Amino acid sequence: MIRTSLALAVTLGVALVPSTANAGKCDYIAKKADSAKGASLVSAYKQMLRCSADEAKASYVDFMKNSGDIDTLIDLSVTAINGKAYAEVWGSTDKMTDFSQRKDLAKGVGAACKDNAEVVTFLKGAFFGLRPIQLGHWADAYVTCESDEIASFIEAQIKAPPKRTFDEKYNTVLKIWTDRNGKDALPVLGEAAVSAAAEGPFNAVLDAMNASVQPTGLGQTITDDDRKLLQDALVGVAGKVSAEQARFVADGLFNAGAEEAAASLLPVIYKDRVQADGSLLYGVASVESCDGQAILHYATVSEAGKRWSIVADVEGPARGFKAKLKCETDGDWPVLVTPEPVGSAGDVADWAKARAEEWTAKGTEAKLKAEKALSL
Repeated sequence: MIRTSLALAVTLGVALVPSTANAGKCDYIAKKADSAKGASLVSAYKQMLRCSADEAKASYVDFMKNSGDIDTLIDLSVTAINGKAYAEVWGSTDKMTDFSQRKDLAKGVGAACKDNAEVVTFLKGAFFGLRPIQLGHWADAYVTCESDEIASFIEAQIKAPPKRTFDEKYNTVLKIWTDRNGKDALPVLGEAAVSAAAEGPFNAVLDAMNASVQPTGLGQTITDDDRKLLQDALVGVAGKVSAEQARFVADGLFNAGAEEAAASLLPVIYKDRVQADGSLLYGVASVESCDGQAILHYATVSEAGKRWSIVADVEGPARGFKAKLKCETDGDWPVLVTPEPVGSAGDVADWAKARAEEWTAKGTEAKLKAEKALSL
């Protein structure tokens, strides 16, 4: 192994001199922390554990700050974990000023869990025993830990989101899950999103779903297959949550360029407005005006629920209604569309009437002309 020099600093106001906290029957072993290096330092700490578990825990900081390189610190940490010095190792990351070395320590400890049940217990305990920011220090340990028990443990936490919209510890667990599993994290995240829909961190889970398919390599872009995988997962979630949350999902899909996927959610968002044949109903109006007069030509528009917006498809037909005024309109007729599907043709008529009243209020006498229904 390459032994990288450590930049460890004790942030508790303690100088790098021998501590007196571990004076006792094992003091002669504790003194080895001042001079031993590498494997000898780890061996000395094993002696401390055999001599007195309590004194070994008390002297852990002295051994840690003299470990000298990251590989030795990893070995020392695993040795301490095997001696059940959980709290001492949990807190060790608070004393590390080099964040990259903190990550290396977490990765190294996590890698040791495959054949070490004590490390598994250490990581499970950290979830309950540490504050959110401290748990974040150990996030990489959960990612590198190749233990089915840890995988099941993290999955259980993901599937039980807290009853609040923001939770820092849960956000850390979401990142652990996506870093461990990549796009394979989506099924469990989908379940979590549905569970979090009522009063939990729904948006945070959606963010994690998006993160799970993002490439990690520099300059890489998401593949079409992964984008489709994400879209299908989000559509699945939207079908099981409230109309308001389904609209939030749909807006996100549309903004990401997935217009077809977003449109597929319209019957979910407006399920009380779906027509008997499964279509959605809109209203369109074009305004013919000149010489202080206006006619609003309006019609219902039936659409199969495949378009997020019908504006581009109805502008031409709406401007093609037969003119009624004797004078000639300057330019194209303005086209108005209901902002969302409506329930009935009567709703379209009421909407058109309100638009005509707006024109009249501006000083232009406006009348209505019902036109033949359109179908897209």
